[in-house]
Amino acid sequence: MRRHVRGGALRVLTGAALGVLVFSVVFAACSGSRDDSADAQARRAQDMWEIDQIEKDFHGSMTTKDIDLMMSLFAPNATMTVGPGVTASGLDEIRTFWLEKAAPFAPENQWVSDHPAYKLEITINGDRGTLHFECHYIDVKTSKVASATTADFDVARIDGKWLITNMVGGTTVLEV
Repeated sequence: MRRHVRGGALRVLTGAALGVLVFSVVFAACSGSRDDSADAQARRAQDMWEIDQIEKDFHGSMTTKDIDLMMSLFAPNATMTVGPGVTASGLDEIRTFWLEKAAPFAPENQWVSDHPAYKLEITINGDRGTLHFECHYIDVKTSKVASATTADFDVARIDGKWLITNMVGGTTVLEV
């Protein structure tokens, strides 16, 4: 009989020790995942803000005709397609396009580049993401919309900075 009690006590003690071990592992895992989750949420919020800043700088560079600001948004090997057969590859070709073919940079156009915020879309997957928005160019002299375009970007975190790796632009119809 004593043997049975001892065996039962040993089983209870072993079960309790195992329970404490399992509880400790679960507790450690859960508390770690909360920290990881908070870190992941903070990282995602920071990434969203940085990608959103690309849109703001893009429009700001158009309004002020700041080609250096515009070029700072693109990765060195970026591509940009703005119509059938119109693709620029690399920073030199992209710069040339903006300066020689883009109406917002034309000296005769005094346009404010604006966008409807509700049409902004950002996705993130690790160090890659996408950015979509519309551009409404308002002629300063007439206060009328001179042009409406749309752009889809692939973006990537390169050396700690979010940059445009591919841009596809086009025209759009203004809708209310």
